[in-house]
Amino acid sequence: MIELIFLIFTAVAMFIATNLDDLFVLMIFFSNKEFTARQIVLGQYIGVMALMAISALSYFLKLVIPANWIGLLGILPILIGLKNLKDLKSNNDISANHNTNEENKGLFSRFRNSKSSLVALVSFTNGGDNIGVYIPLFVSIGLQQILVVISVFLVMISVWCYISFNLVENSILGDKIKKYGHIILPFVLIFLGIIILIRSL
Repeated sequence: MIELIFLIFTAVAMFIATNLDDLFVLMIFFSNKEFTARQIVLGQYIGVMALMAISALSYFLKLVIPANWIGLLGILPILIGLKNLKDLKSNNDISANHNTNEENKGLFSRFRNSKSSLVALVSFTNGGDNIGVYIPLFVSIGLQQILVVISVFLVMISVWCYISFNLVENSILGDKIKKYGHIILPFVLIFLGIIILIRSL
């Protein structure tokens, strides 16, 4: 029982240490009216769990996937940020048409073309170097313990989204973020992409 509690605390501490920067990114997403809370939460789950899945597969299949390979994907947030910046300058708001057309598409098509895919991409690329932290932990524990860690991460993703959402809803901080969130987002994506690329070198 003591070992289980210690493992849970270890998993919580690891999640916090490796996902602190995600709080700010999530706040920017939640402040943008083009993103729904559902899209953001779904995207964050997919991004983080994709990292966990790669870490688990690397452990079970004895494969080593260099974190800098994933880091090279940092070019994608830069390209998306530049596109959003271009759309922002031309005042081209297509969110209403996008949401209407999404209803008639399949699940995969909706995700691929939705805001959730952007959130997942940013979460995945930003956390690429976390694989170097997750794999050593998996190596030191058994399958049951790995499942416990994954379960803790599933809970912590919700906690992270909840904290970010409430920070945005805060009347003091949130109003300013909501007002300028759609303007800040392209610059955040570009900056984040540059940082990810630098870390992968």
